[in-house]
Amino acid sequence: MSTTPQSADAGRALRSALGRFSTGVAIVTTLTADARHTGVTVNSFSSVSLEPPLVLFSLSRRAHIYAVFAAAGGFTVNVLSQKQKLVSNRFTRPGTLVWDDIVHHKGANGCAVLADSLAWFECERHVDHDGGDHVILVGRVTAFGVSREDADPLVFYRGNYGSFQGDERVHPDLGGALGDFSSYGWGGM
Repeated sequence: MSTTPQSADAGRALRSALGRFSTGVAIVTTLTADARHTGVTVNSFSSVSLEPPLVLFSLSRRAHIYAVFAAAGGFTVNVLSQKQKLVSNRFTRPGTLVWDDIVHHKGANGCAVLADSLAWFECERHVDHDGGDHVILVGRVTAFGVSREDADPLVFYRGNYGSFQGDERVHPDLGGALGDFSSYGWGGM
């Protein structure tokens, strides 16, 4: 089935087609103007560069939390594990977020690092780019860590959470561009 951008249901169809690309799930945290923790669930997190170390995520200009991120000097990306579905759901509506029972610690940049995340990336604001109805926020990684090596990642596909089970019989060819961002490229084992 083919849909053109001019059709009546193009927006919904495009969203459905884009939803067929599996992504990881992350919670990006930052600080409000009065130094309170806040954050938002995203599936738009991506690595950009190793030299310098840059990552990005995008945020809707209509999101009520957009103004907080627009004013923030830094943020922390927390890559979620399969066991963090409920925490992920809570951060989809950050305006009602209560931090009392969210296990975390304050990172060097002041932003929350969530317990049980697979990995975290503390970032200083590098540059923003126009992304249509979204803004693409690029951060320079100033610190990072791996919290859980034994947990499975939380995956988002076609509007639902899922899981990833690696096929140990087939390995990607890391000799090309994909290898730039393998665990070896990020200084891993």
